[in-house]
Amino acid sequence: MKLLGICDPSLYTLPLQDVPTTYQYFAQHPQIELFHAPAEWVTDPHQVQAAAVPRSLTYEQFLRLDTLPRSWYSLSEFDLVFCRRLKPFPNGYLDILGQWSQQVRFVNDPISKQEQMQPNFLAKIAGPFIPDTLITSEVEQAYRFFEQHQTIVAKRSNSCGGRGVFKIWQEADQFWVDNSLTGTRKFPTFERVMGYLLGNVPEPLQLVRYLHNVTAGDKRVVVVNGEIYGAYLRRSRTGYWVNNVSVDGDCALAGVTPEEREAIAHTVGAYCDRNLHTLGYDFLLDDDGTWKISEINAGNIGGFARLQALTGRPICDRLTNWMLDYAQNLKLSEL
Repeated sequence: MKLLGICDPSLYTLPLQDVPTTYQYFAQHPQIELFHAPAEWVTDPHQVQAAAVPRSLTYEQFLRLDTLPRSWYSLSEFDLVFCRRLKPFPNGYLDILGQWSQQVRFVNDPISKQEQMQPNFLAKIAGPFIPDTLITSEVEQAYRFFEQHQTIVAKRSNSCGGRGVFKIWQEADQFWVDNSLTGTRKFPTFERVMGYLLGNVPEPLQLVRYLHNVTAGDKRVVVVNGEIYGAYLRRSRTGYWVNNVSVDGDCALAGVTPEEREAIAHTVGAYCDRNLHTLGYDFLLDDDGTWKISEINAGNIGGFARLQALTGRPICDRLTNWMLDYAQNLKLSEL
């Protein structure tokens, strides 16, 4: 299988992170020819500049992938594209990939990815399994939601790792907004809060009731083509309300509850039908002790190498076997 991977190596500062590890795994696999392109090389709707990845890929070589000699390739030369680019996506990036999808298959289809990133998509697909949610850019609507719940979380769609997630509460006649990247800020009015959160972002915000048990951890369930590969719990070492590993989260193996399996079973079909096959379901503990979906990620899905390390099971083999079968079945369907 000729596989094109898209990522930004400079964002992965530790050798055991998921992307470097899976790149190394694909590079040495006897049935895979791996090529690399960063998002910045995704500029032409009909062809791509890519670099052949050496089979004995070290972490130091991974960091220098962008400096390898590159050549132009027709998109039809590749069997599959696996995007591991972190959000925020550059302007026009998904539009170009959407044009690519007419010529080459993706593990996760970029046109469907654009649909999935819309703020109201999760509520439409998983409404019964998520906390109280409002999608809006209107100050009055947002304030009524805030008054109802007192503490809320605002999410931006084109972000990851907790960077676009903000906790909002009121104290001493001031409105407070906390973010893992920018810290805590105060505002005299809720209108000023909304102005700060919306900025120049064209999409409305996803506002969610704050779950007070969030410090119990953020559970990632890795799902491929409807099959659950496993789960692990990310938990802040300092008790912070954001549990992402990119902030200060530790990881431990976790089980998948019957309620979580039910939520996945009722929602995963909508993603597979849109050719979004690798998914990261994130669950948070609600105030009543049940786990609720906080996100269903369909972009740069991490967890394969981490699950392999935590379980000792060949998770990367399982993913690769699925990708090989998927690419082969696509070829057969086109005959």
